[in-house]
Amino acid sequence: MRALILSAGLGERLRPLTDHRAKPSIEFLNLPMIGFPYYWLNTLDVSDLVVNTHYQPASVRAAAQKVVRPGTNLHFTEEAEILGSGGGIWKAHPHLQWDDTFAVANGDGVVAFDDPDTLKTMLKFHRDKKVLATLLVCPLEGVGTRIPGVWMDPYGEVGNFGKAAAKPYLSCFHYASFMLLSKRIWDYLPAGPSNILYEVLQPQIDRGEKVFGYKSTDMRWFETGNAADFLNASRNCLQILGNENQMARSMMDLLLKHSPPFQRQSRLDRLHLIADQSDISPSASLGGFLVVGENCVIEPGASVENCVLLPGARVTTGTVVHDRVISANSPAS
Repeated sequence: MRALILSAGLGERLRPLTDHRAKPSIEFLNLPMIGFPYYWLNTLDVSDLVVNTHYQPASVRAAAQKVVRPGTNLHFTEEAEILGSGGGIWKAHPHLQWDDTFAVANGDGVVAFDDPDTLKTMLKFHRDKKVLATLLVCPLEGVGTRIPGVWMDPYGEVGNFGKAAAKPYLSCFHYASFMLLSKRIWDYLPAGPSNILYEVLQPQIDRGEKVFGYKSTDMRWFETGNAADFLNASRNCLQILGNENQMARSMMDLLLKHSPPFQRQSRLDRLHLIADQSDISPSASLGGFLVVGENCVIEPGASVENCVLLPGARVTTGTVVHDRVISANSPAS
């Protein structure tokens, strides 16, 4: 199967972390964020992976080349202007046109599944239904009111997208970063910019094409759009890693396959994920949850609590820092 990772957004809400790198290249749990959707897509035995780029394309290329395993053909499509989710798919047509079904994922789609075969089961569902598109969806607080969502009937058929139901019997779920598309989509995609949900799928639903949501309640989707959400997602994932269940095992497998070497300490009041290639003074105070990336330095007497240190970050002597994401370009001093 061929797959596309959409990564051409600007990541504006995550500035200043994205001042010099695109969001999919930012490390989450010490792994470039693009590694998360790739790991799950690869459960479908992906032969060719296409990654679209726009903002800071070199950073996305480097991140993808770091995490994609040998044997996968890696392609890039660069957008001179952002084409949107539909336009990104249209741009990748030369690489994706050969399959009856292909997969699409968001480049910042950090998810965890209880069942590691969730996408395989979703693919069988999609093929059995013979539908135009199948979207992975999950429950999420505020979806359909505070944030737009996917409105589905009790059987999973999608009626519309947004903050209001087109019909009273529809229920709303969150689009969880992954979709499967039939090759019939090429008949409907316009050239140039478009939104795959509102400007491509919705008109075809209105004309009688079938689009389904594949609902998973045994998964976690993590918001990483701003620094506060990024920290919260990091803490939640560290808590998952401290468990002894399938979700924890899958997440650990993901990190072991794609991350640099790391050490993990876990107890009820303390969760740390620390890259081996880091320098932490024995006299530094480490509290709460902590993710420390490669080549980070925490100097003597520094106090760090509930923080993420991206690769190359430094916390200087005597500095007290908490509840922050720290990068090499924004030292804590």
